[in-house]
Amino acid sequence: MTLYATDYQALWKDGRFFAQLSAPSANTEKTPSDGTLVGEVSAVATDLLGRAYQLGSIPCPFEPAKGFEVYEALTAILPTLSGQSAFFWDRGARPLASQLATAKYPIRSQARHLIFWWARIGGLVGVTSLQARCGAQAISATSDGSNLEFSWAIPRNTDPSEESNRMVRFSVDPYHPELGHRMAGGPVIDYLCSPEGNMGLVNVESGCTKWKDILEKWLFPDIKSTEEFVEGTTYGVAFEMEPSGAINLKVYYIPPLLPRPGITPRSRATCYRRMEDLKAMRNLAKQLDPSLEAPMEIFVDYLETLSNDAKMKLTMFACDVSRPETNRLKVYLLSRQTKFKDIVHDLTLGGQISGPKIDNAMANFSTFFKHFFPYKENGDVYLKVRDSKQPNLDGKDIFMMYYYEFFVGEPVPYPKVRSLLLHDTSEQQ
Repeated sequence: MTLYATDYQALWKDGRFFAQLSAPSANTEKTPSDGTLVGEVSAVATDLLGRAYQLGSIPCPFEPAKGFEVYEALTAILPTLSGQSAFFWDRGARPLASQLATAKYPIRSQARHLIFWWARIGGLVGVTSLQARCGAQAISATSDGSNLEFSWAIPRNTDPSEESNRMVRFSVDPYHPELGHRMAGGPVIDYLCSPEGNMGLVNVESGCTKWKDILEKWLFPDIKSTEEFVEGTTYGVAFEMEPSGAINLKVYYIPPLLPRPGITPRSRATCYRRMEDLKAMRNLAKQLDPSLEAPMEIFVDYLETLSNDAKMKLTMFACDVSRPETNRLKVYLLSRQTKFKDIVHDLTLGGQISGPKIDNAMANFSTFFKHFFPYKENGDVYLKVRDSKQPNLDGKDIFMMYYYEFFVGEPVPYPKVRSLLLHDTSEQQ
């Protein structure tokens, strides 16, 4: 019996947590609108929900808070599915609404994304208190215990005053909305890609879950189905909310830690969190697409050349939910090497990733680095936490997180870096 076994099919049909809607039809006639914000929001709600729910009315005069016009209009017309749903509509959908409005998404797109939250996301966030969660597994994405992480990507040469000036994104570490335990990510992805779950908003292409299935089976060879939860694993489901109103999905896996000697886990992992030996990824690359084998060989060979104090430790795997030929594998690693020259060395795999584009990127990164860490005397100094108010942290190392993207048909991986600045509170920051 799997730990925290979940009847996912029953959960998706539970109207307290997930709106019960018919699969969308391409032939459905669109609801007319008078062009006002109220008219646009009402029309989108009618189109997405059909006759499944009786919609409320928006008060007249309608005087919403600035930046929350769409959110407050939907609050007035959407029914309350349950107390859990209402709680996360307030705590989760509201900040999402602010992001969408700040990014100047079209009114209809804001409405689509927020209705999708109401119908599909709130039920994935779990119970309404941390104390009601089951299990001792910590949240890996945030410092406050939340299993929601909001972000956005700002394209180059974008003016904040432009319409749709950034891509709004968020991720969920899924928890059961009633029982409080963590859930596997695979069945969540399968549901959101299904006709019943995607609401006509999720970009679903032929074979879009193939890489997810391959990655899961490679990482957890003992599982019998995607619904099987592997103890100690953090699953992440990420949502990229397009200005058009469409939604792209990604899936993340933070594998469990290596079991202690003498302990046999219910399910083995091919690679464990904080592992340094990642040769097994060669087989993963081969299974996903033959064109990934060469860049993976370069990557693994480089990792094997690093000295003990420079070793990078595995943190996470991820892939897009898209057709195989456009997909990418992402591998996340942690490093204590925070000298600028060492960061560049790791990003370029010891100079193996080269050329005008990477040279320009490293020049830009150098400028960013010097502005972001002005207390750095030179490129040969480690970053340290500088916090005189917290002596137990002052002087400790800062981790760098790298991730390398492997695209079909590309000869080398594409590197990115994140600086984990959770405790970097110095006045010089």
